[in-house]
Amino acid sequence: MTNLTVPSATQAKLLDVLEIDTEVIMTNRRIREAQADLIGLDTDVDYLRLVREAEAAEDRLDDAQRECDHLESDITVARNRIARDREREEHTNEPKELSELEDEIRSLHLRIEMLENSELEALEIRDEMRAARDAIVAERDTFHQTRDAKAAELNASIAAAHDRLDALARQRAAVIAELPTEFVELYERQRERYGVGASFLQRGITSASGVQLSPSQLEEVRLADPDAVLMCPDSNAILIRTEDSGL
Repeated sequence: MTNLTVPSATQAKLLDVLEIDTEVIMTNRRIREAQADLIGLDTDVDYLRLVREAEAAEDRLDDAQRECDHLESDITVARNRIARDREREEHTNEPKELSELEDEIRSLHLRIEMLENSELEALEIRDEMRAARDAIVAERDTFHQTRDAKAAELNASIAAAHDRLDALARQRAAVIAELPTEFVELYERQRERYGVGASFLQRGITSASGVQLSPSQLEEVRLADPDAVLMCPDSNAILIRTEDSGL
């Protein structure tokens, strides 16, 4: 028991503050959990794996495309060389030079055939690399879309929770304004010290601790002045008595 006296009906209004403060705690917990989930999205192992695999697939495709481009360039060089040799043949009658030009042209044709075979293989590998890249990119993008949707949902939840906190703060201020200053200060002090500032006695059980008061404790509460501010023997919170207290 304290030396403080507050009308019992006024004391009961503290339950509204208790309910608000409890919801504030739960709302802040939801915000922290949602924020943790957001961070988890950025460090998701599966997503990071897909990003790395997509980058690696893109690099392999680039390498395959460069090989195709290199072979095509070599083929073009060989064909241009054949065209120049044919042009030189048209402007010479020297048997030796003509023979040398024909030998080079045959060699160039063989090189082109070899390069074209290599190019076909390279193109096949490139197409396989492209298909593999497209598959992993599609998987990554689908995962990313799902991730973005989840992030949007979490951000919306956090925003709604903050809006709720603002509304609760206004509700709390309105209720607090109706209570005696010393009574409020006691509540805030006990809440700061013990984590809960008020405990509702319902059918002999205190809400703060969930403990059934002993017969002697109940008798002491029963005999106390209804307007006297009592403290819960188990939680040290203000003990709020109503018609449901079982007294």
